[in-house]
Amino acid sequence: MGLLVFLPNALGKDKKKSPQKDTQDTIEVVGHIATTGGRVTRFLTTQHYSSYYLYVEHEGGKNLTLIDVSTTKEPRVLADIPDAAQSGGTSIFAVAGTAALITEQAENTPAATPQTIRIMDFSDPKQPKVAREFAGVTAISRDNQRGLIFLANSEGIWILHQSLAVDPEIEKEYAHHVVYDH
Repeated sequence: MGLLVFLPNALGKDKKKSPQKDTQDTIEVVGHIATTGGRVTRFLTTQHYSSYYLYVEHEGGKNLTLIDVSTTKEPRVLADIPDAAQSGGTSIFAVAGTAALITEQAENTPAATPQTIRIMDFSDPKQPKVAREFAGVTAISRDNQRGLIFLANSEGIWILHQSLAVDPEIEKEYAHHVVYDH
């Protein structure tokens, strides 16, 4: 039994070595959805089978929104429940897939103070730069399992993805291991 390894540069006509793109760690916007129902004050994330959900609590606890974020590029509102509270406001206490535990909250619960969130690029530590800025952010949450960050401001809900660059030395060691150690 033999091992066939295809090396495109060795067989191709163009023997110039193409420059390898310097990979970097990133945090980038991968999705956005406009919201209705008031200012977003809180997120909770959960999973049900292969679907991922974002429960959204709005200012004053009067509106709740359920968003399917399984495909981050195309988030979909599944339920937008105005006046979710029977009396006063509500707060999402816990979520588990398609179930949520909702509690009553006091109507005069203070809203989150809006803040500015910046994605900073420190690839050149001597000249860091702002890659993206989100003003008036009222809620922020993470989905560590999928490397996602959710932000809400007056423009809607932003879905960010964080990823670490692949170390070229590790890739080289892995390729060597696959070819020679098996």
